[in-house]
Amino acid sequence: MQTYNIPTHRKNNIIKKRTLVRFFIMCDTLTRMQKIQYGVDVALNRQDDLDKKAIAGVDRFISAAKKVTVIDIGCGAGGTTTTLAQPGASVVGIDILDYSSHFEELRNANNLSEQQLRFIQGDIRKASALVDELSPKICLMQRVIHYMPYNDALSVLKHLRKSGVIDLFISVTGLESDIGNNYTDKNKPIQKRFCTLALEDMNRFSITQPVCLYTPEEFTYLLQESGWEIKECWVSAFGNIKAVCR
Repeated sequence: MQTYNIPTHRKNNIIKKRTLVRFFIMCDTLTRMQKIQYGVDVALNRQDDLDKKAIAGVDRFISAAKKVTVIDIGCGAGGTTTTLAQPGASVVGIDILDYSSHFEELRNANNLSEQQLRFIQGDIRKASALVDELSPKICLMQRVIHYMPYNDALSVLKHLRKSGVIDLFISVTGLESDIGNNYTDKNKPIQKRFCTLALEDMNRFSITQPVCLYTPEEFTYLLQESGWEIKECWVSAFGNIKAVCR
């Protein structure tokens, strides 16, 4: 059988091309990592079952002839926040990223005043004074609490309870979701579980920040330890864990 030896100069060219390809892939990955991402803003396209329960909760307050202040923590571009801003409700969206221009557009498009729909940029872990000032009765917190270590999450939820929030609508990404498949800290205790995703999962899920993923039992324990009474708790088809608390 005749063999064919590739000339040395051709081998070197092949190696150089492969090295360049790897280099460009690495540069693309690093560029994506430098852009802070907290997942896909689902509410821009649709309201899920927890969003709808929060909207119904606002309805109940207004039907009882009560004015209500609502905070939407991790509001993103305001997809659900705007729907919460019904007559009689004062709604404040809070997010660690700046969506102030989006909210200005939403106010103009929906003929809402700043009293009805407001945006504040901030980290909820450092915003206890702000929450006290707003004195909200309803809090929506979708897929936010897993972006902080367990003890920080516990402190935030305790303060929301203490501040006078009556109805809490909250969700977290589950350990058994697709995001948890390659999750490095999967076998660590919940109190020590907090890490970034694998590079391919960062790109796939648009999440560049460390996360603490939960089992339903761990999420239930967090809510109860922070003083909340769980009215409903369920797992979505995508592995997100959701709860309604009082």
